[in-house]
Amino acid sequence: MMRHPPLTLISLALLGLLVAVTPAWAQEWGTIKGQIVYPGDPPAREPLNVDKDQPHCLEKGPIYSEKWVVNPKNKGIRWVMVFLKPEGTQKLPIHPSLKEPAQKEVVVDQPRCAFEPHVLGIRADQILVAKNSSPITHNIVIAGFKNDKNLTIPAGKEERLQLEPERNAVKFSCGIHMWMTGYCWIFDHPYFAVTDEDGNFEIKNAPAGKWNLAIWHETGYSGGREGARGMPIEVKPGGVTDLGRIEFKLNK
Repeated sequence: MMRHPPLTLISLALLGLLVAVTPAWAQEWGTIKGQIVYPGDPPAREPLNVDKDQPHCLEKGPIYSEKWVVNPKNKGIRWVMVFLKPEGTQKLPIHPSLKEPAQKEVVVDQPRCAFEPHVLGIRADQILVAKNSSPITHNIVIAGFKNDKNLTIPAGKEERLQLEPERNAVKFSCGIHMWMTGYCWIFDHPYFAVTDEDGNFEIKNAPAGKWNLAIWHETGYSGGREGARGMPIEVKPGGVTDLGRIEFKLNK
C-alpha cells in the first residue's frame, strides 16, 4: 500500500515555493519628491565671456553662467542631479513599466552657443543625440572615464551616440566656443531626476525600502566627499515620500 507524505512535508514544500516567488510579488513602489534649495543668499549669475561668433551668440543678449541658477523667490536650485545610489554592487529593483525607457533618444542641443539642457541624465540603453540647430559649426567634447569623444557638428547636423554608464558626471564642452559647458550622467537604472527652475524633483515608481539619495551639482556632491554616498531615505510603499526642502551643503 502506497504511503502518502505527511501533510507537514507537503506544507513545508508549498511554503518553500511561496518563499521562492514572494520577493517578486512583494516588491512595492513609491514616488520620491522634494526641493533642493540654496543655503543663504543666492549668488548672482554673471555673463560669460563670449569672444567668438558674437553676432550669432549674442543676438538675443548676453549668455549667463549656468553654474548657480537659483530662484530668488524660493532659493530653489536648478540643474541639480538627484538619484538613488545603491550600496556597492547592489542592484536597484526596476519597476516593470520602467524596464525599457519611454523614449529611445535624449537630445542635447547647441542652439545659441550654450548646451541645452545644461545638465541631463540618460540611461545606458538610450541614444544621446548631440544636435546643432544653430547656423554655425559647433564641437562637442565628451570627457569621461569610459566615454571619450571629440566630434565636430556642422550647422543643422547631429551625431547619435551610445554611451556607457559612469560612476561620475561626464562633462561636455565645445572646443570652438570655450565658455560652453554642460554635464551628463549615464545610469544603468531609471531612478534619477534633474531639478527644475524651482529646485523641485520627482522620481516615480521607485522601489520601496531604505536607499541612499545622492544630490549632485556641478560643484560636487552636497556635503562633499562624504555626501557622495548619498543621504539615507526610506521610500514609502504605494504613496509619496516627500522629502520637503533639502538644503544643499556647499563644498568649501
